Amino acid sequence: MPILPRETRHAGDSTSTSFWQRDVTDLFSSKKSLPTKDLVVFCRKLSFLLNAGLTVKSALVILAGQAEGISSAISDVHKQVMQGHSFSHAVSTAGVFPPFMCGYIAIGEATGQLPKVCNQLAGYYERHAQTKQEIKAAMMYPALVTTMMFSVVVFATVFVLPGYTQIFAASDVPLPFITTALLGVSSFLTRHGIFIFAGLLAAVGMLILFLRNNKGRGIWDNMKLKMPLHKQGINLHFVQALSLMLSAGINISPAISLCEDIIQNTRVKKDLSQLSVNLNTGEPFWVSLAQIPYIDPLLTDLARVGEETGHLAQTIEKCHHYFDTNYRQTIRRLNKLIEPIITIIMGILLAIIMLAIVLPTFELATAM
Repeated sequence: MPILPRETRHAGDSTSTSFWQRDVTDLFSSKKSLPTKDLVVFCRKLSFLLNAGLTVKSALVILAGQAEGISSAISDVHKQVMQGHSFSHAVSTAGVFPPFMCGYIAIGEATGQLPKVCNQLAGYYERHAQTKQEIKAAMMYPALVTTMMFSVVVFATVFVLPGYTQIFAASDVPLPFITTALLGVSSFLTRHGIFIFAGLLAAVGMLILFLRNNKGRGIWDNMKLKMPLHKQGINLHFVQALSLMLSAGINISPAISLCEDIIQNTRVKKDLSQLSVNLNTGEPFWVSLAQIPYIDPLLTDLARVGEETGHLAQTIEKCHHYFDTNYRQTIRRLNKLIEPIITIIMGILLAIIMLAIVLPTFELATAM
């Protein structure tokens, strides 16, 4: 069954149109999105039941009885299906399923490959969860060390060093320069700490308001694309989703349109929209892709080879595996690089604090 562009495919179909015309933010306005692990279990079990010959209605009844954390969401979906709505419409109106999952299920229904689509979604979210877990694990140590370092510095400058002021005031021995400097910092933090904290809160509030503005969000999204790791993640996410859809038999043009709904970056959405327009005018995929500056050149080259050989889906799949491996290696390298840098900085700060404490002691001992 051919996949038509979204405007043509949903003409006269109110059930499908209701999903595609909904704003992404509306999907999450009243309910929180389901955890990734629950999505994996839901998609995996649903694929198994559908492959076993069950209908969607029967499979949802079984899943609602087995899934503890998402049973209410599945029950809501089942009610919608029993009322005559399509499964894709039901999951989109539930408000707890990701836009990509809702749109991909709609494609699965349109192509008659819903069991295969659910199985691919399970693999997709498994890889996505694993990547997020690796990022969290990589940032855990730097975050803990930074917190401890900041706590030690604040404790020493606010509670320990001020005691030396009274001791040296009783004697005529001058304080060492490093101790005097840290005492000045301590005094400043003690007197103006509330104002500094209030200023930080005000700055954070202004930043949040700025990012909620369309113009501010656009500026921030453009800035993020200049960060190598974020740009690498965008390429991985794009190729991962594109590979998933092409392997299910979805044509390149509707696949690109669907990618617009899953990548949460205004600049990327705009570029993908233009890419879709270029494809509809007959321009080759790799030519349109080469016009996007943050797209990895390797993806452009492999897309050209895939189009010329007629094996675009297989080529994009290989590119996805390469990007995934490279992304994980980058995270590991950054983690190994961050650890010694933080250790050196912490050592320098602790050395300064220790000198600020030890030097006055020697000065007093010498004066006596």
